[in-house]
Amino acid sequence: MKKLADLCERRLKGTVGELVGGQFDLEMNFIIQEPESIVCMVELLDKCEPTCQAEIWSIFTAILKKSVRNLQACTDVGLIQLVLHRISTTDSMIADLLVDMLGVLASYSITVKELKLFFSKLQGEKGQWPRHAVKLLSVLKYMAHRNGPDSFFSFPGRTQLFRTNKGMGYSAHFVGGCLIVTSLKSKGKGFQHCVKYDFKPQKWYMVTLVHVYNRWKNSEISCFVNGELASFGDIAWFVNTSDGTFKYKAESDLLFAEHHKTLLYDGKLSSSIAFAYNPRATDAQLCLESSPKENASIFVHSPHALMLQDVKAVVTHSVQSGIHSIGGVQVLFPLFAQLDYCQPSSHELDTSVW
Repeated sequence: MKKLADLCERRLKGTVGELVGGQFDLEMNFIIQEPESIVCMVELLDKCEPTCQAEIWSIFTAILKKSVRNLQACTDVGLIQLVLHRISTTDSMIADLLVDMLGVLASYSITVKELKLFFSKLQGEKGQWPRHAVKLLSVLKYMAHRNGPDSFFSFPGRTQLFRTNKGMGYSAHFVGGCLIVTSLKSKGKGFQHCVKYDFKPQKWYMVTLVHVYNRWKNSEISCFVNGELASFGDIAWFVNTSDGTFKYKAESDLLFAEHHKTLLYDGKLSSSIAFAYNPRATDAQLCLESSPKENASIFVHSPHALMLQDVKAVVTHSVQSGIHSIGGVQVLFPLFAQLDYCQPSSHELDTSVW
């Protein structure tokens, strides 16, 4: 048995490397590249000693907290369901780690199917809570602590292109939290500008690039983030860009001064949008053009776009929408009837759930 456990542990460490596509490093190489390996990791952990399981789950939860892409990878393979099916058979130490990880995953996204399974794991009988059900109750608290949009584009950090078939035009990519804007006038001749702003994952920003033409000196590019000048620099040629995306006041929860509201919502800004894309208006890798219909098109054909490899349109699910889909807040009422239930290993009343 010891040889089998050692073999599983060595194979498991190899699987962690497969997850990130190389040598795992919590600071330098922690992005999940092969989501399918998550399922393999879970199955291998079933055969490992508790100490090995604890080490791997601790590391895995840490990398989930460091990257939205990792959270989405786990959502894609249904990790919440895999863990919920196993949690009642684990020991107390591993259950604590799994509950911590479930809280992280559920605060990002939880489907109606996963929510139904979660509540089924809380249903007691004969005056007793199911095993580890009281621990699972704490996940409800994590679920409510949700930040960020319900839908967004997930970029892998590679280049996003707005170029002609000859390679001319401009592009942008992220290096860490820094946005790099590149303009190419001819093959091999270009300009790069780093937008000096610490962008955070899963948060909406309004980024505006403004080109200022100067006849007698180098022209300039100014980069605004949420209406504030973030950085600027010299650039020798014109870069096309749209002016903004706001059309209705309800589209922003920011507090604007009256003159800013006038600028944003008087219709002039909306009418100047050449093209716009929405993560909910996609079909596989096709992004449907979603600019206001009344705007005059500058394109011969509809400017639908294709997302590059690894770019995804992500739609997440909040616990609020999930609970609404399965009957509303009344699905919580049966839990109140279990407040005087005992733990499976004890005949004493468990007051910790109060």
